[in-house]
Amino acid sequence: MSGTSPALVPAVGFAALHRRELARDPWTWAVAALLPATAFAWRAVAPEVGVVSAFGVAALVGPPAVVALVAPRLARRATWSFWGSLAVRPGRAFVAASVGAATGVLPPVLAGAALAAAIVGADLAATVALVAAVAAVFLPYAALAALLAAATLDAARAVAAGAAVWAVATVAYEPALVALAGAFADRPFEPFLAAALLLHPGELARLALLRALDAPVFVGPTGLIVARWLGPAPALWSVGATALVAGLLVAVAGAVFARRSR
Repeated sequence: MSGTSPALVPAVGFAALHRRELARDPWTWAVAALLPATAFAWRAVAPEVGVVSAFGVAALVGPPAVVALVAPRLARRATWSFWGSLAVRPGRAFVAASVGAATGVLPPVLAGAALAAAIVGADLAATVALVAAVAAVFLPYAALAALLAAATLDAARAVAAGAAVWAVATVAYEPALVALAGAFADRPFEPFLAAALLLHPGELARLALLRALDAPVFVGPTGLIVARWLGPAPALWSVGATALVAGLLVAVAGAVFARRSR
């Protein structure tokens, strides 16, 4: 550790503290238990239907739940006032805390997804696809929670803003794309649709999951973009989009927090 900079050691500590706090939170495990608990309702149907239904529950409940878990931990003014007295770069410390919070929530949730897949009788490939899709839903919203916490330093406002973003991304996203595609039917609109899809990792993860299950449901504008632009491996695009969106959100969160701390 002699070669480690003085600012790096506390930052790593922030990650470990937030990871342990979220991993030990009973509400984290309650969210993780939701998928296997609801999976019993689909044991009588085909495994593929059960896997898609489990993902639907994760996509519906997971984003607001992860924002409600992560944002309050990162928006505590008193905590950051105390840590601000230490020799640590604020932006780096906040990024480390954000990564720690996300890695505290994610393992229990992914374990719950794997257990749900086992309950519905999914094979290994379907289980891996479900776990990857659930991760693509949770990670960007954990990063979004970090950005909202950095911008507001107010748990209630951060959670409310996260719920609003989730509502728009869940309810209004597909209808908005359909409306815009119809309005610009005579113009080259597909590049915009592709960009919009890549900026929505949850939707891309859903399509990648359906492709992995060989479900013939590639209809609508997003299905067209996947078939025509993203090729036969949307899962790779899903992984890349998830890493890009989550990484950018956390980086911006660190910059915003560093600016607030000046």
